[in-house]
Formats: sequence, structure tokens, C-alpha cells
Amino acid sequence: MRSSPHLSIKGGAGLSEDPACLDPLSEIVSDTAPFEVRLGNLAVFPDDERVLYLEVESPGWMRLHRTLVDTIAQRTGAQMHPLEEAGWIPHVTLLRLTAEALEQREEILAAAIRTGVPVNTAYTARILRMECLHHRADRWKPVHTFGLTGPR
Repeated sequence: MRSSPHLSIKGGAGLSEDPACLDPLSEIVSDTAPFEVRLGNLAVFPDDERVLYLEVESPGWMRLHRTLVDTIAQRTGAQMHPLEEAGWIPHVTLLRLTAEALEQREEILAAAIRTGVPVNTAYTARILRMECLHHRADRWKPVHTFGLTGPR
């Protein structure tokens, strides 16, 4: 598994471990209050049925996503992924099926439901963790953790 279950808020465009990137992120997040995240049903992406995820409803997530994308694009000049500009689907990635497991997708979905995947549950997001893909190990590594401590 490349990563643990997680709620993605932004792709990698314009992000780095450089303080020039981390400082604006810190400013944005320190102005962001914790927000509710409601997990919905199990789903797969129409264009990539290998990814099993939980749907997410969260106005706070949407505001933070939009602020991050707009600010990072403006400050770095980086080209954002088209889905970040419009069409990003808030989701908690649970797993990515291998080609071999794809044939058993329906059984895997049914097993996830039986084992108690936390659908239709609300949580409070209190941190934002930045990670980057370590290509040699094919794993994500933590870069920085920001606390959501702001008034908004």
C-alpha cells in the first residue's frame, strides 16, 4: 500500500519542501478553523475503477481547497492540475486495487461494507499534513504537519 487512508485536499502542483512554499501554507492553515468532514458512501472513480474511496461532504474542505489552489498558483506560478481548478472530487482514498484484484472489485466492495468502513460518519479535521511521494520507495513521506487553529 502506497499510503494510508487519507483525505486529499490538493495535488502536488506548486508544492515543495522549500520554505517559500511552506510559509504560505502555514499562513493559510493558521487562518483556518477546524471543520467538519462528513464521510459518505463507498465509491470508485468513473475513469479509474481501481480506486476505492469514501465520498466526502465538507464546506470547510471546499473553502480550504479553493484557497490553497488559488494562493499556490498565484504565488508560485505553477500550473495547477485541471481537476484542481474545477472538478476535484473530495474523497478519502481507501485503497487502489491491483490489476489482478480489479476482477474481484465487487467482492472487495461488499467485504469493505461488511467489515464496517465508517460510511455516513462525521469527523472534525484539525490538522493538514503535507506529504510527498518518495519515488524510489513508492511511498508517501511526511513533510510537515500544520494545525488548523484559525478563526475562519
